[in-house]
Amino acid sequence: MMKKVVWLVFGLLIVASMLLTSCSTSTTAAGPVVLTVTNGSTVKTYSLSDLQKLKVVTGNGGTKGKGGTVTGPNSYQGVALTTLLNAVGGITSKQSVKFTGTDGYSKTLTYDQVMNGGFSTYDGSGNPVTPTAKPILAVVYSSKGAALDTTVGPVEAGLLSSDNLVTDGNTWIKLLGKIDVVAAQ
Repeated sequence: MMKKVVWLVFGLLIVASMLLTSCSTSTTAAGPVVLTVTNGSTVKTYSLSDLQKLKVVTGNGGTKGKGGTVTGPNSYQGVALTTLLNAVGGITSKQSVKFTGTDGYSKTLTYDQVMNGGFSTYDGSGNPVTPTAKPILAVVYSSKGAALDTTVGPVEAGLLSSDNLVTDGNTWIKLLGKIDVVAAQ
């Protein structure tokens, strides 16, 4: 009887150990996961290194706060949102994209916003302007050639352009951790 109890306890310890290991911080072969992209049952996880291996998009971007304060524009490097969405099956006109930061902030953009833009754009002084080229929604991982500050990264979502444009602050999602393709509302 004692042998059975010992084996039962030993077995429970192994199961508990396996469960604790599976609950630990997830990683890819290239490091800790910084971004998860989901479309239904299709899930892709990315480390910072994984994102940096994808086709790089560059551009300028910045924000205009509710009070009119302009930050930027600065140069950024990242990966186009459409590249990440295509890796999980893309997006249809009956879907939207929900961005969620590790701080709990979330923002949902419609199919039209993701594919066609239509965001308010401003010059470096905060005056409304029309862009000469369509800005690109991107997941950025560096600014001015350096890693993002820990108050906004390791990754954030934002709008990049070839112009020196800024956009409303709520179009940038700092501390981005998750992107979900969801049904349109």
